[in-house]
Amino acid sequence: MTKSSTDQDWSKSIAEFTGANAGYYKAKFGEIFEGSRARLRPNLAAAIVGPLWAASRGLFGAFLVTGLIEIALMIGIVFLSTGGLTADNISRAQSLEKLSEARLAQANEERQKGNEAAANQMRELSKSLAQSAVKDRALADERARAATMLIALTAAGLLGLRVVFSVAGDWLYSRQYMRWRRYRVTPSGRSYQRVVACALLLVIIYVVALFGSSVPLLASMLAIQSSTSDAAGSTATALDQFFSSLTQSGRAVFDAITGSISTLVASVESLLQGLPWICTVFVAVFAAWLLAGPGTATFTAAGLVYLAIFGFWQKSMVTIALLGTAAMLALSIGIPLGILCGKSPRAYRIFRPILDLMQTMPAFIYLVPIIALFGIGKTPGVLATIIFGMPPVARLTALGLQQIPLSTREAAVAFGATPWQSLVKVELPLAMPSIMAGVNQTILMCLSMVVIASLIGAGGLGEDVLQALQYASVGQGFLVGAAVLICAIILDRLIQGKRNNNQ
Repeated sequence: MTKSSTDQDWSKSIAEFTGANAGYYKAKFGEIFEGSRARLRPNLAAAIVGPLWAASRGLFGAFLVTGLIEIALMIGIVFLSTGGLTADNISRAQSLEKLSEARLAQANEERQKGNEAAANQMRELSKSLAQSAVKDRALADERARAATMLIALTAAGLLGLRVVFSVAGDWLYSRQYMRWRRYRVTPSGRSYQRVVACALLLVIIYVVALFGSSVPLLASMLAIQSSTSDAAGSTATALDQFFSSLTQSGRAVFDAITGSISTLVASVESLLQGLPWICTVFVAVFAAWLLAGPGTATFTAAGLVYLAIFGFWQKSMVTIALLGTAAMLALSIGIPLGILCGKSPRAYRIFRPILDLMQTMPAFIYLVPIIALFGIGKTPGVLATIIFGMPPVARLTALGLQQIPLSTREAAVAFGATPWQSLVKVELPLAMPSIMAGVNQTILMCLSMVVIASLIGAGGLGEDVLQALQYASVGQGFLVGAAVLICAIILDRLIQGKRNNNQ
């Protein structure tokens, strides 16, 4: 391609992107991309209209930042110029002056009655109030002089912000142009509809921020409830009734889930606690040596001996039983769900908001509906752990399958592979590093949630952590914290070792 054709494509692309002033932006973008010092020249339109220029060009991030800062500076100028800095002192001085006059009038009345002692006391009090009023007047004068300087500094800051924005505007617009070349959904052109909408937003914010407290209707609308409102109380009551009716109507289902999970946890727990602790140590160390090497095996041995010596063995086995049950169920649900999302974009669009909700909701929030439906104990703790730990493996499994090149899938089909063979023999092995990372994250998140689940009676090391927090036992807290840390590191090294072997 010749240089002239390249220039023509460049000019056409910029003209399509800007929609107006294409010649100016072609020269400006050329200077910016070439690293010329001429790019420091300000954009006059950006200097005059400021954030509205950014709105017209679709630079919404720059519009919000500069617009809000300018509104804050302008409100500060209005506040200072209308005496907002001295209003409290002047009001206090006026109040003290009125009190001083009132006490002086009372002193005259007492003197006319012949009560000189009371009159002298009132005159002294009036004099003291007058002196306080004078001090407040002087402080108001000092603040008025400071306000004048602050107004000048704020105005200079507003002007400086506009200058900086005008200089940086073309650079920001060039970055947006490069994004537009990659993703054509990026806003382009100059839109007056965007200007009107953004200007209306700025006006609303300015008016509400400046006059919200002085207009009674706005003040009542903007008032924040300091206590639980009637709407919150009635809604909470309705939710209580809903969960109560749901629990009663689905009692058979909830009992079946509780019984099956309780049986599974009890089986794993009896297996771990039934063997002598030294046998469990030998098995774990041998597994660590096979999966992750002698270094991890040595650390595993030392960590398990620590659990036994300091009396954390039984509760550690309870924690691992809860963790093993929850992680196994989370993986058995999350990996197939991730495969479905990775193979079907429609399924991914459906389950993505659900996974977002599960992964972003705070851990303690999971405990509330679980308690409402299943009560307290180990089963609710396992269910909360499953919900908390499942999203990472589902997401990373889907991500691993989505990142497989299309050419690889087409090659598998070309060699006669069925969809199942392509999934099992081609796609899953290629996605295995991502899947194993998801497995690792799920197990560690399940461990953290198992500790938190002690709040609802799940048991394990979480009980000792909770007791250490309740009684502020620093030493006990360090010991049990180390026990939890050892469990986490051993599990992490075992999973990392397995993943490295797969790679």
